[in-house]
Amino acid sequence: MHSRGFEVNHLSRNDVLGFWHAVYQASEGYEKRIGWTGSLAGNPGTVSRVFADDVERRINFFRAMCGVPANARVNSGSTVVIDPADPHKPAPSTRKSDAAQAAAMMLFRNYNPSTGTDPAIDHDPKPSLAGWTPAAWNANANGNLAFGLFGPGAITEYMMEEVVSGTATSAWNSLVGHRRWCLVPDATDFATGDQPGGSPLQPPTNVLYITQSPGEEIADATPGFVCYPSPGFFPAPVNSRFWSLGREGADFSKAKVSMKDSGGRPVTIAAVRNNATYGNPAVIWEVAGPAAAKFVAADQTFHVTVTGIQGAGIPSSHTYSVTLINPDRITSNQTLTGSALVNATSTATYGFTPPADCEAVRITTFQRKPATWKEGAEKSPKPKVIGRTSSKYKLLTSSSDKGSLGALSKNRSFRLTFPSIYDKLARGVPDQSFEIDRLILPKSKARLEFAFRRGYMTKGSVLVTELSKDGGATWKQFGKAITGVSDTKYDETSSRAAVSISSSGQPIRVRFRYYAKKGQPIYTHEAAPKSPTGIFIDDVAFKNCDWLEPRKTTVLPNTASSFVFGKSTAGAPLVKGDRWMLALGTRLGGRWFPYGPVKAVTVK
Repeated sequence: MHSRGFEVNHLSRNDVLGFWHAVYQASEGYEKRIGWTGSLAGNPGTVSRVFADDVERRINFFRAMCGVPANARVNSGSTVVIDPADPHKPAPSTRKSDAAQAAAMMLFRNYNPSTGTDPAIDHDPKPSLAGWTPAAWNANANGNLAFGLFGPGAITEYMMEEVVSGTATSAWNSLVGHRRWCLVPDATDFATGDQPGGSPLQPPTNVLYITQSPGEEIADATPGFVCYPSPGFFPAPVNSRFWSLGREGADFSKAKVSMKDSGGRPVTIAAVRNNATYGNPAVIWEVAGPAAAKFVAADQTFHVTVTGIQGAGIPSSHTYSVTLINPDRITSNQTLTGSALVNATSTATYGFTPPADCEAVRITTFQRKPATWKEGAEKSPKPKVIGRTSSKYKLLTSSSDKGSLGALSKNRSFRLTFPSIYDKLARGVPDQSFEIDRLILPKSKARLEFAFRRGYMTKGSVLVTELSKDGGATWKQFGKAITGVSDTKYDETSSRAAVSISSSGQPIRVRFRYYAKKGQPIYTHEAAPKSPTGIFIDDVAFKNCDWLEPRKTTVLPNTASSFVFGKSTAGAPLVKGDRWMLALGTRLGGRWFPYGPVKAVTVK
């Protein structure tokens, strides 16, 4: 898997989507690849090469997105940078990665969970601190410091400049110092130091060594403005309330910033600052509302103008536009055109326009059938669900898993509960959900029915039913939420719910999502593994609905513009009166995107 040498076309929405899924998402799951050899007792240890590559890939993703050379190396074996004026000097042969590991352990060892403070989060840590060494001091003095996260997750937070509640903050955040050091165009060599933590009271830490030796700096072949978020299409999940514009040699002391949305309306800007201390000079401003969004259902464009820029050979103003996008949603035309009728003994051809920059397309054929099935959690038939729950508990539970609650229906049911009070990656209580793995076509008076029984489920715990009309890119609640009976009781018997669904000519997906209200108490599986915490769900059924049974998928090259539908490509015999639907899918960045509008076909 490549981890450097990236380029991306910011003006192509699909290229940015592909880049996100092929590069950014490739470093997810890093917590399982850390290969840490240390111990929380005080041994800094090392991290695996594949984990360092995850960090390298994440850094170079952001560098490419921001238009600077994306060839930086991480944990290359280079040695520490020592300034003659440094009060503490490690051995010149000390590797940056070893110094960063020592610093990450020093951050961990000096954390006080009772106060939420850590005196080691300092670029001049005192020798009296636990775990202090000249190498740890050197990495702190030359590094970005993160507490409560590690690896690629820390890199993302450095770029977004988010701050975990209760940890130390500094001007590095409001002046986006972490980001600017990561984006110095001349930089080629970084080192990561990490320890993954062990519990909410033993959080993970990261130290990213950012200072370059003279031989590690290269002249940027294409000097220019460096913006965050960057011009063109930009993934909203890594947006920030701190926007910035920087450039080597520029003077932003008299710069003024203005923004407008796509409708030409002014965007409120707060706290415009300029700074030349961290990395290259920059102007930084704060935004709120839609401009600071981390999620967008539809693309949102903002126009930025910065004036009053000074400096020899530097343009006095810079104007650009940023379009925040949902990287899980494709907006290219995926319509299939052709006859709504096909002869059982012949074929019909359907045309389409392959989306720009796609790697391949595919046509999936579906037969439209009445939704007469019932989705239980029994071993047979095997449930058609997609679980997005923690591995700490079973989504499909037997009666023995319910403790004193007993069986809900037959022998098994679905269960959603909170795995723990705190997840170190989510930095909070993660939502738990499962999705019905079927495409549903609601008709008049359609409804979702299911049985449920609340176990130990507080009033701060919520179950909602949600539907998606775009293959799971966005979700919307339908029906009333179900909350706990009280903080001390559970349901003595099961109940049934019936939730109305609006009719739709396009298929929908449905999921159950369990989440915690912020700041309210909850029961967790971790705290009571033998108790029936959470909520149990069974006998999921759809009334007055059809569903689309998948029959066959045909993958076509990205140059294809037509598909021939007949008995050889349908995946099942064509019978007079049968109703079919055809859907076009697109692959970008190695990921198949959800279907667009489906084409209805009837066999004549």
